[in-house]
Amino acid sequence: MRKIIFTKVLLLFCVLINAQCVINNGTLNSSCIGDGYNTSNQCVSNWLATHGTPTAMGTVGGNTWVWLWSHSNTGEGIRTSYNFQSGKTYLISFRVRATTNISNPNSTVLNSRLNVRAASGLSSTNATGIPNPTNVQTIWSETVANVGSTWRTISLFYTPTSNFSQLWLYPLMTADSGANNSAQIQMEVDDITVNSAINASLFFQNAAGTRKTDFCPGEDVYMNGTNSIDETQYYIDIWRRPIGSTGAFQWQTQLGTNGWTLGQVGVLNLSNLFAAQNYFFVDGFEYQVKLAVGNSCVPWVEATRTFRVLSNNASPAFTFVSSCAPNGTISVTANATDTTTGLNHWWALMESNAQGATSDAATIGQVGLTQSGNTVTFTGLSRTKFYYIKHGVYSTCVNWTEQRTALPQNVSWSNYTTNFNLAPSSNLNGNVTVTAAAHNNPVFVNHHWSIFYAPNGSTTGNSNVPGNPDQCCTNASATFSANLVVNQWYYIKHGVWNDCMPWNETRKAFRVVIQGLLADGSPNYAIEESLTDEKTKARQANETVTQEETVLYPNPVTVGEKLTFTTAGYEVTEVKTIDYTGNTRILPFSKTNDKAIEMSVSNQYKPGIYTLKLSCKEGKVITKKLVIK
Repeated sequence: MRKIIFTKVLLLFCVLINAQCVINNGTLNSSCIGDGYNTSNQCVSNWLATHGTPTAMGTVGGNTWVWLWSHSNTGEGIRTSYNFQSGKTYLISFRVRATTNISNPNSTVLNSRLNVRAASGLSSTNATGIPNPTNVQTIWSETVANVGSTWRTISLFYTPTSNFSQLWLYPLMTADSGANNSAQIQMEVDDITVNSAINASLFFQNAAGTRKTDFCPGEDVYMNGTNSIDETQYYIDIWRRPIGSTGAFQWQTQLGTNGWTLGQVGVLNLSNLFAAQNYFFVDGFEYQVKLAVGNSCVPWVEATRTFRVLSNNASPAFTFVSSCAPNGTISVTANATDTTTGLNHWWALMESNAQGATSDAATIGQVGLTQSGNTVTFTGLSRTKFYYIKHGVYSTCVNWTEQRTALPQNVSWSNYTTNFNLAPSSNLNGNVTVTAAAHNNPVFVNHHWSIFYAPNGSTTGNSNVPGNPDQCCTNASATFSANLVVNQWYYIKHGVWNDCMPWNETRKAFRVVIQGLLADGSPNYAIEESLTDEKTKARQANETVTQEETVLYPNPVTVGEKLTFTTAGYEVTEVKTIDYTGNTRILPFSKTNDKAIEMSVSNQYKPGIYTLKLSCKEGKVITKKLVIK
């Protein structure tokens, strides 16, 4: 609605002032038809011929215009007085059309030109030779072909490079008419206007004259319109929207009650002018100022610029999230709490000499480059060093304020594991080779591998198996072969660490057993893992039924044979088999009575040693060693 009011006011202004600011008799109004531009017969006031005998066309008392011809470097032209000032811009408009006196003129004729020029020193003559004034500048020139035979309105801006006193219009065909089928070109012109090119221009500044677009609460906003050109009155509208918004600006108010302010714009204190109308610029908004300027020649020209009033409150608070990067180093992403538009953010990662220390005295130095923006990420941190983030905020209206927050040394990530699988292979003279392969981690980790004797399956000893040096640090697998024999208990210790996490480890006690012969008659080796490591013992103390309470038979069992298990009164809910590689398979069962279940060992099972895991309704877990022949 307000925008409509603004438009109506401008339209009203257009009606009240002179709708066109033309040179004298720019409509070429004539009191006769025919030869009307010569001193002896001047029918068109304020216009005279520069050469030839231009013709007044149309209807006396109605619309009249000029008709001009040219060929063989001769022809007709007209002039009028106009004071063109060097360096000043003018808006020139006229209607024009072009024809020839023959059908199908050639390109030489059609490339002849129609001309509008600024000149000085032109006189009047009936001779048809083209004048050659010493002071002349082309305003507009176009070919007959491009103008065409239909009336066209031409509007253009023109800035003279020197002073001129006349406006000159004429066609020019330099080609010989006889050599071009007796052709001539014809130019018709009407409704000529020359206006001073009014211009609306503005920018914002403070009381000291410093150009700016960001202001603080309570600071006076000045609008500098001194670069506007030739205005005699102006109109100002104010619109606004929240800073950072992409929505449309909403109308607020206008200068004055409902009209124009007479005079040139100059430098205006917008804050004071609108405060006098009980309107104030408040922080948190972007303001759009629309300036329209006009004069007696041009209705109005508009320019639009924006400025912001920033808040003088800001918070340096931030949150952060630590994570382990794919290269195994710590990454930290920080997010500013205050994301106000116009607020500058300064970020730095600092190394300190103690955990939690953030003082300058404890600071070793800055790590990496300074960053900016609402969100930043620091990479390459190590758990062996101490860091803190320093975050400062400032703006035109906010003095520097900062927050320092110490970072944790360790981070965790999902799917972190130190676990590994074991696989045997045969060797000569009863010796065996065992390969351990680490489970995958989603980020880089270091690996440390070592092998020890494990009396009775215990993983607490530290007696190394001779001939098997520790293996470190990037290999995700390790092979041990020296002095390993079947049926002897060992354990492998696998340690994992990187710049994100300290050392963590898994220990697995195992022995290599022979579970039959292969087709070629060689032993078929398998890994039997011990369930008596410390962590398993602790779990079994709470969860596992003692072996003596239950019975599994027959054991060993042949593929296809039925297997019976006495439950000691526990209600079994699920049975699983686990092979030496850790693969798990559900084993179907049926209940024979309250204290026994029966299972069928299908031909999907290969001969070997398995762990049978029975889950009971009471939360108990029963494990049994199962040998399948």
